[in-house]
Amino acid sequence: MLVLLAVMAAFVGSALIYNMSIHTVPAMSETQETDEKYPAVPILMYHSVCNNEKVNSDYRISPEMFESDMKYLFENGYTAIYVGDLVGYVYEGMPLPDKPVIITLDDGYLNNSTYVLPILEKYDMCATVSVVGEFIAEAEREKDPNPKYAYLTWQDIRTLEDSGRIEIGNHTNAMHEIGERRGCMKIVGESDDGYDKALSSDLTALQNSLTEKSGITPIVFTYPFGFVSEESLPIVKKLGFLAALTCYERINYIDGTRDQLYRLGRFNRAPGLSTEQFMKKVGI
Repeated sequence: MLVLLAVMAAFVGSALIYNMSIHTVPAMSETQETDEKYPAVPILMYHSVCNNEKVNSDYRISPEMFESDMKYLFENGYTAIYVGDLVGYVYEGMPLPDKPVIITLDDGYLNNSTYVLPILEKYDMCATVSVVGEFIAEAEREKDPNPKYAYLTWQDIRTLEDSGRIEIGNHTNAMHEIGERRGCMKIVGESDDGYDKALSSDLTALQNSLTEKSGITPIVFTYPFGFVSEESLPIVKKLGFLAALTCYERINYIDGTRDQLYRLGRFNRAPGLSTEQFMKKVGI
């Protein structure tokens, strides 16, 4: 943690409702050269982890399936790391385990605490949970802690962080939707200055709320729906984020360049595959 704080300080000093069925991988493609001399870091992407027979979605799996995945990783010698550990490797040369893997959960569902955390503890894993400001506000307003659909509150987020198993990421404050603006992408015809102000205002709002209400200031940004625009990159960097998660399905071969941290690929965990099939797809 001290190393990460030092990295953040150096970086800043130098630079400074939702429908799960509409989750979309960006149309734009991006390739990365496979080079086995670099560490391979697969990133798994989960969302809601809860039994709900009324919901058929590529973004909801059962706790039993999640446990099967974690057991597979554990038994095959994989060590879960935070995105922050990857930042530490690139910025400070911190060592990575022999078989690293990153587990991520998007949107900040309450079941990430109810079901996911105990399973992570059981198999000595950790994860990065990216939260949405509007969803947290909904949880605070509704006060209905049903793990089938509820989101994390500010206190829930603090509790997850305190567990030592969870790293919190910023998934935008109010841009997790598809309308005129697709996620946090630039709107057609929007000026550069207008886009800078809109995205900066949104991300800063959630950063400030997390700091004030949960005592956490994320260094990880997660693109809503995986929609990435080139115009967002300098803004994300300017705001002090040291890494960004996309939905490009690829293994990350970490070559040590800092810009690579802003285009980290991930594999979505849909319920239609067995653990063995999914892990084969991921390259594990």
